[in-house]
Amino acid sequence: MGRGGPAARILAADRTGEATGRKTRCHGRGVRYIAPMLRELFLVVAVAACGGRAAPVLTPPAKATGLDPDGPHRAAVAAQVQPFLDAELVSGLVVGLYDAGRTEIYGFGAGPGGKPPTGKTLYEIGSITKVYTSLLLADAVQRREVALDAPVSELLPPGVPVPTRDKVAITLEHLALHTSGLPRLPPSLLAAAGSPDPYAGYGEDTLYQDLVRTDLQATPGTVSVYSNYGAGLLGFVLGRRIGGGYAQALEDRVLAPLRLEDTYVIAPPGLPNRAQGTSDDLAPAAPWTWDALAGAGSIVSSAQDQLTLIDAQLEAAGGAMTTLRPPMRLTQEVRPGASAGLGWQVDREGRYWHNGGTGGFHAFLSFDPKTRRGVVVLASTSTSLVDRIAASMYQVLAGEPVKPAVFPTAEQLAPLAGHYDFSGQKLAIINEGKRLYIEGPGEPRKRLLPLSPTEFLIESLQAVAVFQEEGGKIARLVFALGGNTFNAPRID
Repeated sequence: MGRGGPAARILAADRTGEATGRKTRCHGRGVRYIAPMLRELFLVVAVAACGGRAAPVLTPPAKATGLDPDGPHRAAVAAQVQPFLDAELVSGLVVGLYDAGRTEIYGFGAGPGGKPPTGKTLYEIGSITKVYTSLLLADAVQRREVALDAPVSELLPPGVPVPTRDKVAITLEHLALHTSGLPRLPPSLLAAAGSPDPYAGYGEDTLYQDLVRTDLQATPGTVSVYSNYGAGLLGFVLGRRIGGGYAQALEDRVLAPLRLEDTYVIAPPGLPNRAQGTSDDLAPAAPWTWDALAGAGSIVSSAQDQLTLIDAQLEAAGGAMTTLRPPMRLTQEVRPGASAGLGWQVDREGRYWHNGGTGGFHAFLSFDPKTRRGVVVLASTSTSLVDRIAASMYQVLAGEPVKPAVFPTAEQLAPLAGHYDFSGQKLAIINEGKRLYIEGPGEPRKRLLPLSPTEFLIESLQAVAVFQEEGGKIARLVFALGGNTFNAPRID
């Protein structure tokens, strides 16, 4: 991570929280600044990015065969998933569908033991954890243990300062809505990039030290900026107030009452049904572990449990008064001045959703109170392209025609390979079969994930690379990054 220089201000993605392209991301994953220098373009400054590069796992694409042979949408789901397997974009994933009480689960690619994953296979769900943390908050509010407008400072030990701005204190509601003014990550994590397990060992004392030296980016309550720092702080203070810490409080108040038997804040070691996570290049990725910021992205869960949560959320939306339904209804209320509930994003169709990612996983969760439908996608590869599968599932459930994604073939990728001049430095584009990579002098190469035959995503930077033609030949490579564009003419 570039310390003190311009690159230190590049804020790439929340791999723990993703609100891709629809909200600030995390998941506002927006790159805020980049200097026109090759090293800074390729510097991964997000602590949430994948760790060191292992040798790629060149597994052949698996056939998209659903695990529910009698499911009415098996063929339609497989048609949407197969292009991602064929293009070597995901190692394995599970799709769960909910339709007015009926559930379907389909597994594709490689799961534990090399077999297709199932509804019981465990995945890191990243920032979907924030849905659970906000439900814990809503439950504590309805028990009158805390209030939404309670200052966070009241839930911390005496003498631990919480930053303010314009004399406005951060409240619990600010943390849940990402309007606290806290940056995406605390200072200690910004200063230590490259770890394959970035949140491990970030304990209580470090959190207190970071609160002392944090400057708010905006007055609390005025601007929505996605913050793992804020969500992690919310879980931490709730664990203190309820007692026993975040993991115990969530288990007692949420997981056990909902009977989510395959959902863990701290997963026991050696679980045979836990999927192996992979990077966007399908290389094995280390599991992530959490401490004081667990409320931001720690949960490991299954598609079956996430469908159980969707069922409960739809019951809550319908007015049910059974276990945890009233707190769920509180989280679903779109807050004044926001297009979100507590822990939820809400799209233009009125669907509630959240996505999330870690170094080896990506997940998406959504439900629609109007149609009583829901979607879960859990992937053992860290790529936000998985959200494209999730987006098509509501059309599948509605019986509407939806075209599968089309990715470039190895033959289409080959002409893009070559060298490009980026601010006087030679930039290499490397083609290996169905995969395309970008590499600069002294920098590890990164995979270019296809959005179209000529447009590619650099996942760790949330940058788009576009190959442009002149006279029937590739003439240049243009980077779109944080609202800026940078040209790299082809030199051979």
